[in-house]
Amino acid sequence: MGSCLIKTFFNLRNLLSCLLLISSFSLFAQRKEKVELVRAETLDGVVIEGVKAQKLIGNVVLKHQNTLMYCDTAFLYSKTNNIDAYGSIRINQGDTLNLYGDKLNYISKEGLAIVTGKEVKLIGKEFTLVTDRLYYNRIKNSAVYNTGGIIESNKDANLLSSRVGYFYMNRSLFTFKDSVKLSNPEFNMVSDTLEYSTNTKVVHFLGPTTIKGDNNLIYCENGFYNTKNDKSQYYSDAYIISDGRKIVGDTLFYDRAKGYGQADGHVEITDTAENVIITGEHCRIYEEKDSAIVTNKSMLTQVFDEDSLFIRADTFKFFGSADSERKLFAYYDVRIFKSDLQGRCDSISYLLSDSIVKLHNDPVLWSESNQLTADSISLQIANGKIQSIYLDKNAFIISQLDSIRFNQIKGKEMRGYFKDSKLSKVEVRGNGQTTYYGQDETNKFIGVNVAESSNIDIHLKDQAIDGITFLNRPKAVMYPMGTLDPVTELRYRGFSWRIKEKPLNKNELLK
Repeated sequence: MGSCLIKTFFNLRNLLSCLLLISSFSLFAQRKEKVELVRAETLDGVVIEGVKAQKLIGNVVLKHQNTLMYCDTAFLYSKTNNIDAYGSIRINQGDTLNLYGDKLNYISKEGLAIVTGKEVKLIGKEFTLVTDRLYYNRIKNSAVYNTGGIIESNKDANLLSSRVGYFYMNRSLFTFKDSVKLSNPEFNMVSDTLEYSTNTKVVHFLGPTTIKGDNNLIYCENGFYNTKNDKSQYYSDAYIISDGRKIVGDTLFYDRAKGYGQADGHVEITDTAENVIITGEHCRIYEEKDSAIVTNKSMLTQVFDEDSLFIRADTFKFFGSADSERKLFAYYDVRIFKSDLQGRCDSISYLLSDSIVKLHNDPVLWSESNQLTADSISLQIANGKIQSIYLDKNAFIISQLDSIRFNQIKGKEMRGYFKDSKLSKVEVRGNGQTTYYGQDETNKFIGVNVAESSNIDIHLKDQAIDGITFLNRPKAVMYPMGTLDPVTELRYRGFSWRIKEKPLNKNELLK
């Protein structure tokens, strides 16, 4: 029993000793938390609204832990340890920052300094802030303003303003909200919300943001911009407008120093000058070369007043030049659809300024009932309509009459002319050959005309041959029906009816 009492007493003594030690530490801490008077020219005891205070006048210096507070006049409330100070306010915390203003309300328990004035300044190593009211928490080393502020970098030309700002000096992180504007010699930015790190020099956009430079404009609702290396990435309804082109993508990357941009996801490039839209899944932009490359499920749409031209390809390359000519190249498995023209080929070159489209590598086109093939084909388009077509080398035009009979025009080269979007005249130059079936008013076949001439002019009406002019030593024979076999004897060498390759609508281009 005695030993138990002794043990219990010993344990209780230890506990009391611990409590006493804690209490002593607490009292020491409280004393340490007291605001110290370092200097004042005069000191008077006053009572303000029933509360006792010390009135300090003239070159007043107060200290709270590692923070010095300067002013002309101060009221120090000993019971609460709070301060009201006026005139020439300056708060200094080590070598990290200085805060200036006209009036100070200091709540010591919270370590909160509320500084107001016509021009409140917070000066740190990296920046200077100007506002008219600032809430500075010296314990958390943070500051807040909500009446508008301007922040100027001390190391570069960045100038930022906003309605609300949060500063977390320990993390070198600033957050700005409401009417945020950031400017430097290279660009101007307007945003709803952004975060800026003075360590990394990276700006994070957390709301609708517009960045405007001399030659481009960027919009996003989420993303970041590294002001140190001029690299940025944008998300959420993001787009870039550069040199008359608008680039949209799920994700945009831009290197301002190199003039390089990249878009991924649902990519869309709109050229307002040429009424051209290119869509795809990946895009690369080179500003210095005035060029762009679009790949993956890519398609071009050129909008005309009454119709649109659709071109599908694996890859589109868009180039500008010093003489303002813009060229477009499309590569691999190219497919074309327009209401009055359809086609396929391996590659295309398109001079947008002159509306000249050139098809290369096994091209084939369909205009109404006519199929046109050659080693290469060029189209002249004006006002949204086909004006003329040029078939270079091994030119061949075929139109189907029934399952086995075809009208044919063949030559070294041909030039076709369109009227109201329909082929109206064909000029054959070199090794001209024609086979066409004559029909009566009831469309009954009456014979087949087979002719040869080095140069031939052919007139068409309602997509059928209406007249033929042979310019050089023609050889022409009208054969009665049944005389020649339409498959084995009336088809020229190289004949190939490729109607199954013809796109029927723009949706088929993506298959």
